[in-house]
Amino acid sequence: MTGRIDVARVAIGTHSGVRVSEHFGQATRFEIWEVRSEGSRLVETRVNRPACGSGDDRADEIMDASVAAVADCRAVVVARIGECALTRLGKLGILAFETDDTVDDTVRQLAGYAGLFERENT
Repeated sequence: MTGRIDVARVAIGTHSGVRVSEHFGQATRFEIWEVRSEGSRLVETRVNRPACGSGDDRADEIMDASVAAVADCRAVVVARIGECALTRLGKLGILAFETDDTVDDTVRQLAGYAGLFERENT
C-alpha cells in the first residue's frame, strides 16, 4: 500500500550550488530542497563530514552520520554513490540518484517524477 505526499525533501550533493558534483561519501555539503510538482525551493544547506578518503578508522560511524544528515529526505542526488551508502539509505526508504546535471535541471526533473511523491505506508 502506498501513500502520496505533496512535498518531498531532497538532498543534493553540490560543491558550488550550480551543478550536482559531490560523491555521497565525499560530500562536504548537501543542499536541502523542498520539491513540489508546482515548484521547488532551497530550504537549507547542511555541512557534512566526508566518510571516504579521510583515513579515519571510524569511517563507518562517519558514514552513519552522513546518512543521518539526510534521513529526513525522500531522496538524495549526487554525482556518484557507493553500495554502502545505497544500502543504508535504502533501509530508510530514501531514493538515490546519480547525475552531473545542474541543480536547477535536477530539481525540475524531480518535480515531474511521480515516484518521488509516493511513499510506502508503514
